[in-house]
Amino acid sequence: MPIPTSVAKIATPLTVAVIGLLLSLTGCSSHQSKVEEQLETPLPTVEYRPGELNRETLYDLIVAEIAGQRKAFDLSLENYLHQSQLTKDPEIAQRATYIAQYLQRPDELLEAARLWQIAEPQNPEPYQIAASLLLHQGDFAAALPLLRQALSQSDKQTLMIISAQAEQFSPEEARAYISLLEEHAQQNSNATLLTTLGTLYAQQGNNVKALQRFNAAISDDPEYLEAVIKKAELLRSQGAFNQAITVLEPHMNADQPDQQVFTLYVQLLFQSKQTQKAVQQALLLVETFPEEPQLTFYTALLLLENDQVAKSRNIMQTLLQQYPDNTTPHYYLGLIDQHDGNRAAAIDHFIQVKDNTNILSAYRRIASLLDHPSDRPQLQTILQEARNNMPEIDIPLYAIEAEWLNLHDFKDIALSVLDEALQQHSDNVNLLYSRAMTLPPQDIDLIEKDLREVLKQEPDNSMALNALGYTLSLYTDRFDEAYELVNSALALSPNDPSILDSMGWILLKQGKPYAAVDYLQQAYQRFPDPEVSAHLIQAYHAAGDQKTALALLKKERLKHPGNEFLQEAAESINAPQD
Repeated sequence: MPIPTSVAKIATPLTVAVIGLLLSLTGCSSHQSKVEEQLETPLPTVEYRPGELNRETLYDLIVAEIAGQRKAFDLSLENYLHQSQLTKDPEIAQRATYIAQYLQRPDELLEAARLWQIAEPQNPEPYQIAASLLLHQGDFAAALPLLRQALSQSDKQTLMIISAQAEQFSPEEARAYISLLEEHAQQNSNATLLTTLGTLYAQQGNNVKALQRFNAAISDDPEYLEAVIKKAELLRSQGAFNQAITVLEPHMNADQPDQQVFTLYVQLLFQSKQTQKAVQQALLLVETFPEEPQLTFYTALLLLENDQVAKSRNIMQTLLQQYPDNTTPHYYLGLIDQHDGNRAAAIDHFIQVKDNTNILSAYRRIASLLDHPSDRPQLQTILQEARNNMPEIDIPLYAIEAEWLNLHDFKDIALSVLDEALQQHSDNVNLLYSRAMTLPPQDIDLIEKDLREVLKQEPDNSMALNALGYTLSLYTDRFDEAYELVNSALALSPNDPSILDSMGWILLKQGKPYAAVDYLQQAYQRFPDPEVSAHLIQAYHAAGDQKTALALLKKERLKHPGNEFLQEAAESINAPQD
């Protein structure tokens, strides 16, 4: 059955026979006439006998094979699963299991594997397949009895399945699996089993027993690197870096040490502050595995993280020469040049970044480097070129530009940029919100329109609810409406200081100063911003606590001299000006 290769590899003698029969039936017209003659005679009732093909089984399997040829895999699975239930044949159940596995149909996979287990109880594979799925789904308890059965037949593969999921177990689940493996170890102990036990003990938090099992595994097989690595990792987690290094060193003498061992060794040297040796070994790691660009890149990052800037730069530049289509090193070379004060070089590197992970961060860094109002033409040219070349990310690039323009008091130009962006993406929530936050107060109608459109698309957008409520409280007398909006935002984000501040401010506007103080105190504790403190000062004053209001005003003026919000608060409570 030419289902994809991953499925076709499992053709069994039974299915080969079916395929052969299918070909013979389709290749000879004389067979067809004989079949037609036979159909005129009533057929006897079908009986299902294990290991035998009857006409219904044969028909279903032929249909399943033809369905597979035509990529109708659902029908193929349905027929194989149906015949698995009727025939109890292990080969048919195996076929059904593999097809369900290929199609990623968990319910059918578990059913097919169960039928396979019944038909062939001594075969560990159906138990392993079902257990792997259950472990992946997080149903560790249901997987346990299946793994117990598989373990009795084939422990190596089963242990790999358990070990791969061990870190996901809760301590209680780890305890159950430990009990299973300790029981099995009494009859058949080996390095793989002992290492798996050590992993489970570590997951349970029992580091003493974990270390004992790792030691036993290494004693059983000194070259079993999984145990060596696990032991070193456990020691590292306890801060015993030098002991971990000692565990790895015997395995560093080979002509070409294991890559994972070598990488862990370099990490531990840096963590143990053996910087000179760590750098030497890091460079040797790159030389030893020259065809591993990801490892080379990781080593460059490790060097950069440990302040070995020049050596990291050299490796990044070499990577760019060897793999010019991989632009990720440009991002880190840009960081290095930014750190060193080489602004032009940093910008040049950031512009060349194209990988999805770092590209927007690169342009944000360009915006932070061009931090003077006079840099506006250069920044806008860079961002316009980027939008032309990468229209798939034009929305966040517009947002970066508008944010920069706002920050540098080019609000009119920022609005023009956002208007241009919204002409192309009229319903984009982020652009609508950004424009609403950029518009001047006299455009309250457009502010409200933009925020209402955001809320139409995202009714539970707490930022938009808060922004609209606060805006209405500032520029209209619709305080009750503002209260309802902010109250909805607060229900969604009860600890957000900006929303707490809005609620306090609206309550103050509604003539409820005592309630306002409660919310504004919470906001101030979480975010002691001058605007928040200015609101709290006015609330204290309105609540009759003039002394506390003046004390807070004095404190905030020392921290933020000349702040416009504090000046407004001082005027509102008739306090002396700075």
